[in-house]
Amino acid sequence: MTFPASNKLGLALIGFMAVGIAPASADLIGQTFNANIEITGSDDHGAYTISVLNGPVTGPVVNDQTPVFKQLTQMGFATASNQITGTVTLNISANAISVNFNGQAQPFELESQFTGIGGNIVSIVESSSGFQAGVSQVLFHNFTGTSVDFASFYLGFQPGTNTIQTETLTFGTPTVPGPIVGGGVPGLILAGAGLLAWWRQRKKVA
Repeated sequence: MTFPASNKLGLALIGFMAVGIAPASADLIGQTFNANIEITGSDDHGAYTISVLNGPVTGPVVNDQTPVFKQLTQMGFATASNQITGTVTLNISANAISVNFNGQAQPFELESQFTGIGGNIVSIVESSSGFQAGVSQVLFHNFTGTSVDFASFYLGFQPGTNTIQTETLTFGTPTVPGPIVGGGVPGLILAGAGLLAWWRQRKKVA
């Protein structure tokens, strides 16, 4: 069907208002967002925090290893068996974030927070490996439309620990609505039809 030239603007307005602007599906490749990975615990001297990574990251990230070391004092002893030593490795693919701890663990929590992620995260699915009952466990995983937060806990001295926590993200494609008249799509179509009638009347007067 061919429409008169005078109708094209009105039809374009109806289409814009009814559909909105739908951004393309997001992923993490090429995105820069904030990462905060830290180890927290306590010893004879009180609470401590080891900052593993705190700053911007850009996907993809492949085997970004950060060495960690801290000498703890437990019950007055500061020996090799009271050390935290090993590496924390970050991997970021198109739709997944993975954090691995490999080394000698003590009673501590490892938390990984990622904020300022573009797109719209609508769900996450967690997978994990290397955790052992009575030795280490997954604590939680949470998300918002722009952030992911997950953590694990290590219950005691355990050399040879090698655990991985992975969050796989699903992104949605929300529309950006135009002006709303009435309710929902019928209201938008009515508004567009009114604009089309106004455009026709304007052409007649001209």
